[in-house]
Amino acid sequence: MENPFKKILQSEKISIDVKSKVMGDVERLKLVIDIADLFMIKHPSTLNDILKTAKGKNK
Repeated sequence: MENPFKKILQSEKISIDVKSKVMGDVERLKLVIDIADLFMIKHPSTLNDILKTAKGKNK
């Protein structure tokens, strides 16, 4: 991921507080995306595989 702070002109200064808030928001967004990926993509796929395996063993 490209650092958005490098796009700002060198003459413009951003306070550390603003930078930490923005980076915190980015981290929270990454966490939400990871949780959504886990429960909407990986978890159902795993359950599907387990159920297919269980049906195969019962035959």
